Amino acid sequence: MEIMKIMSVAAPVAYLLHCLEEFLVPGGFVNWYHHFRPALNKQSSGYYWRVNIIAFSIVSVTGFYAYFTNNNNSGLIISSSFLAFNAVFTHVFGAIKTHKYSPGMFTGVCLYIPICIICYVAAFSNHLVNDNMLVIYIIIGPLYELWNYSKYKRLVRVK
Repeated sequence: MEIMKIMSVAAPVAYLLHCLEEFLVPGGFVNWYHHFRPALNKQSSGYYWRVNIIAFSIVSVTGFYAYFTNNNNSGLIISSSFLAFNAVFTHVFGAIKTHKYSPGMFTGVCLYIPICIICYVAAFSNHLVNDNMLVIYIIIGPLYELWNYSKYKRLVRVK
């Protein structure tokens, strides 16, 4: 399916643009995030770079498989779902909570969420994955963000 090939390239490109927004233009993500989650203020900027490099690698590999193999879209659907839920849980909810612009919110909302929705719609309408599997992928999407939130809440309770 041609649209999934486009999304397989769009997802890693969107990720790079997202990192540019977070760290360079306008930048300031680490400071904003420490304002959003003050208990994590000891994390270095290098930590956030490493996390983003790992996530970019995952998005790129899943995009690679979706682009160069036939009917192997599951990884792309899951990784695009992860990105979209990151935009919502970290950037949008974080901006609402802090009353400050979250570096990364623009690309998250304008790129991650549409890419994810396009992947869901294309997968469903073109029967690229089993409908039951698509539901499972949609459920998997927010799990990382929910796990991070749960870890943070436990950390705050312990301190």
